[in-house]
Amino acid sequence: MVVLSPLAEPPDSMYRRTTVEELYRLYETRDPADTQRMELIEGEIVLIMAPAPLLSASSSRTSWAMMKKVGDAYRVRCKHPIRINRHNEPQPDIAVVRPRKDAYALSHPSPDDVLLIIEVSDSSLEFDLNAKRRAYAKAEIAEYWVLDVNSRELHVFLNPWEGDYTQHSTYKGDDEVVCTTISGLKVSVRELLPAI
Repeated sequence: MVVLSPLAEPPDSMYRRTTVEELYRLYETRDPADTQRMELIEGEIVLIMAPAPLLSASSSRTSWAMMKKVGDAYRVRCKHPIRINRHNEPQPDIAVVRPRKDAYALSHPSPDDVLLIIEVSDSSLEFDLNAKRRAYAKAEIAEYWVLDVNSRELHVFLNPWEGDYTQHSTYKGDDEVVCTTISGLKVSVRELLPAI
């Protein structure tokens, strides 16, 4: 009788991570009719799926709430890249960034420009709560929110330390969230979600 052993994981040296430059070359060489959005997380190309109606409505409502709350003091970017490093260029649903004279025409924001990132999640919830959380923590993004549209909860991650956040809180309904990185920014979870 032959007993098969599970295959060993390949060594890291066999795995080659994609760079931001390679991702841009891919964009340049693909069919112009291909409008699939992609982001780069830890050197892996992640396809961004078309949003369902609830996700679209929640994302729009959240971005509108952020624009209203921060006014002209900061810039609210929706679904635009943040350049973390050569192997990470996520496209968060919402990023609140410091204003810059060039309005980010010369380069995408870096972690130093970012005050708050918000991911609005349905089927991507596990990915946003894990892989993206770690990527943002490694980049020392001070505050990261994940809005779970299905459970109607907001996860707030604070205090990045050694590749993860040291504080995680969950809010619902009329719970008020006070942003630690943007003075005066307070919002209830209900304000971020459509009334259904």
